[in-house]
Parts: sequence; structure tokens; C-alpha cells
Amino acid sequence: MTVTIDTTRCIGCGMCAYVAPEVFRIEGRFSTVLAQPEKAQFVRVGAAANGCPVNAISVKR
Repeated sequence: MTVTIDTTRCIGCGMCAYVAPEVFRIEGRFSTVLAQPEKAQFVRVGAAANGCPVNAISVKR
């Protein structure tokens, strides 16, 4: 699984960092990917992507 953030869409709401803090972090006004998720984190990362209010998180399997 590869996770990316589109910073042109991200509003820095922090939802992704709340759901999967080991993968996402808010830096400045945008979310960043700290590390690509391990298999045990896939469900939470998928939930973060689905819950992003501006669809800024892209997940490729």
C-alpha cells in the first residue's frame, strides 16, 4: 500500500493524524505521510482516506 497526500487539496483538518498517527502528521497547514503503512495499519489508513473531507489522501494497493 502506498499513501500520498495532495497538498493542493489538504486543509489540515487533522482527521487522518487522529485516526492513524503513526502514518500521518500535521506539519504547518498540511498533513504529511510519516511512513508508509504496515499491513496491520491498512484498515485505519483506509478509514482516514475515506474520512478525508476533501479527498486529499490517495491510497494505492
